[in-house]
Amino acid sequence: MKTVYSNTKHPKVIKGSCIAAGIIGVVCLVLYVTMTQEFYMFSSFYMLFYFAIMFGVYKLNSYTIDEEADTITFNQQKKYPLHLSGITKITYYETKKGRFRYLFLHDAGTGFMEIRTSKENADKIAAQILSVNPAAAVKHVNYI
Repeated sequence: MKTVYSNTKHPKVIKGSCIAAGIIGVVCLVLYVTMTQEFYMFSSFYMLFYFAIMFGVYKLNSYTIDEEADTITFNQQKKYPLHLSGITKITYYETKKGRFRYLFLHDAGTGFMEIRTSKENADKIAAQILSVNPAAAVKHVNYI
């Protein structure tokens, strides 16, 4: 049984907005290079659209747990899955104020996976991993 956890409910909208932001960013870069009078305006627009694309890449991440194959993967690293039965540590990284940052999975060897998603998705992922592998240790780490 495959379960997919996505960072967004509307991936087509995010993908379309990323493509539009990329096109506008390239246009701003071309105008930035060709025009010297509006130097600061085009450079600031280019930076804004670059960050919009990076935000879109974060939102398009999805994590897949396949209990039959005993693996967890995400869309940028499908080639090297992490085996659920080998996970020894599930770590919640949080700020000093307790705000969730990301989930970190570590197996018995050198395998690891950093899951950047919402707190709700992280709780669901951790619960599903613990249902398959109850020996995994869950801990919370505060930093910054």
